[in-house]
Amino acid sequence: MPNSTTPIPHSVAQRPDWMRELAVASLEDIQMISATVKSWPNYQILAGPELGSIMIYGRIAGNGSPFPVGECSITRCMVEDAQGHTGYSWILGQETERALWAARWDALLQDSAHFQDLWHRTIQPLQQKRLRNEQAVADKMQRTQVQFFSMENMRA
Repeated sequence: MPNSTTPIPHSVAQRPDWMRELAVASLEDIQMISATVKSWPNYQILAGPELGSIMIYGRIAGNGSPFPVGECSITRCMVEDAQGHTGYSWILGQETERALWAARWDALLQDSAHFQDLWHRTIQPLQQKRLRNEQAVADKMQRTQVQFFSMENMRA
């Protein structure tokens, strides 16, 4: 176990970021960025891709006690590449091919020799696309928000 003075490699610190982007990216987007990799390392599948389900919990008003909302299907996968990097993925829904690609990407991005180039060429564009899509949804919701007129509003 590393002590608190051991610096964390830049790529390890960003692992949650790339795993989030891979988990929400479409299969088409993952295949598009995968085509930019000149040489994929050999890998073996350690587990999956396999389908399962998880319980989703919510909170009343965002801060109340948690309560079970329902189940959600997931696909998970674990691979190991020839360099010993273990890649994981957890994908909402039943998409085995997408989970396999995401796990392969997780393993590939752990290679510090190629990390910076891959981060800038692949993960950042996925992140920018996700942020644009989220902003478009937020803008649409704002345009369609109903402003109720009531006596309470008239007094203000």
